[in-house]
Amino acid sequence: MIVIEHWKQMTGTLETDACLRDMDHHPCALLHGDGQWIIFGRDPALVVDHFPGDLQLERNGDIPPILPDLIGWMTYEQGLELDTAFPAPKRHRLPGTRFILFREMTICHRPSSRIFQCTRNLPSMELHCSIRTGPFQAQKTGDTETRDSYMEKVTVIRNEIARGNVYQANLTRTETWSIEGDVRQFARRLAAANPGPFSCCIRMPDYTIVSSSPERFLQLANGRLTASPIKGTIGRGTDPADDQQRAVFLQNDMKNRSELAMITDLLRNDLGRVCESGTIRVDGFPVLESYANVHHLVSHVSGKLVPETGLNEILAATFPGGSITGCPRIAAVHLLNRLEPEPRGIYTGTIGWIQADLGTCDLNIAIRTCTLNEDTLTFGVGGGIVWDSEPDLEYDETVVKGRSIVQCLN
Repeated sequence: MIVIEHWKQMTGTLETDACLRDMDHHPCALLHGDGQWIIFGRDPALVVDHFPGDLQLERNGDIPPILPDLIGWMTYEQGLELDTAFPAPKRHRLPGTRFILFREMTICHRPSSRIFQCTRNLPSMELHCSIRTGPFQAQKTGDTETRDSYMEKVTVIRNEIARGNVYQANLTRTETWSIEGDVRQFARRLAAANPGPFSCCIRMPDYTIVSSSPERFLQLANGRLTASPIKGTIGRGTDPADDQQRAVFLQNDMKNRSELAMITDLLRNDLGRVCESGTIRVDGFPVLESYANVHHLVSHVSGKLVPETGLNEILAATFPGGSITGCPRIAAVHLLNRLEPEPRGIYTGTIGWIQADLGTCDLNIAIRTCTLNEDTLTFGVGGGIVWDSEPDLEYDETVVKGRSIVQCLN
């Protein structure tokens, strides 16, 4: 399939709040955060449940430095389909994989105040989203875990670690809220309260995905594949001195550093399956990143991708991400599949953009992420459990991680 697109460039800025406020009945996708780029796609021309490897784009005009041709996602459960060693996934109502080619694209490079606009020679699919009006309101209606049941499952994982079956497992609980009113108001609140660098809002006719993720799953640029796992979390302080003390504690805490070390090593092995021998390196360990409610520890692992490696090969080697499954990954996934009663859906899957020829891509780990339909919102929170985890503190960590979402729901 050959698609012709025309780009033009102008001076200006694109504001996240304005994009969210002005979303109309056309399905659209906004990728934003506090990074260099804002990407806004509007009016789908092609929606597929697989990566369209035969798509060719003929570009003319002022072509931008990045080419987010396809915006899409994969659910956590879809990742379990990639390897027969994983358990059979639980079924979720969202499509497991979805890629969208939009008829209109706008990209803003924030540092230089440049805007690139694109139109593609494809007809609209004439899909429509309903626009509910009125103040957005929400009320919690369910949780897959109580505090006590979550703590009991932490103890189960610790016992499995003691038996040598796993070293770390990332346990999730899922909250359900009834909602009414304009979901765009919620998306605007979350973007303002917790602007994670891999945030997004994707509106489709039957559902909306709103994310304020701080975590990169994979970036491919200049032939190099980079993963940036997060492991190690502490809540922000009540004043600057307390906040600094907490950050220093996190950076030096052996439990959190060992969590990150395990997952960093796992990702070195993952990337080694699709990258050239001798090119894997760890560019930062640990790196402190700070957000509205939490400090995180992060590492950056990269390698030179073997030429002609396809997306399916990359995902089979790396997805679901090690930071949200555990180590060893297959054993951890089997354990989590037994402990978690509901499918995760888009939570801990991945959302982002991919160039049509797979020359570049940027994908997040879909944490701090909500799925909304007409009257229900769900989101997951979790944490990595290791041998020296304390069950009550692990539950408290999930509360801290979900705080920005709950504040915006209230």
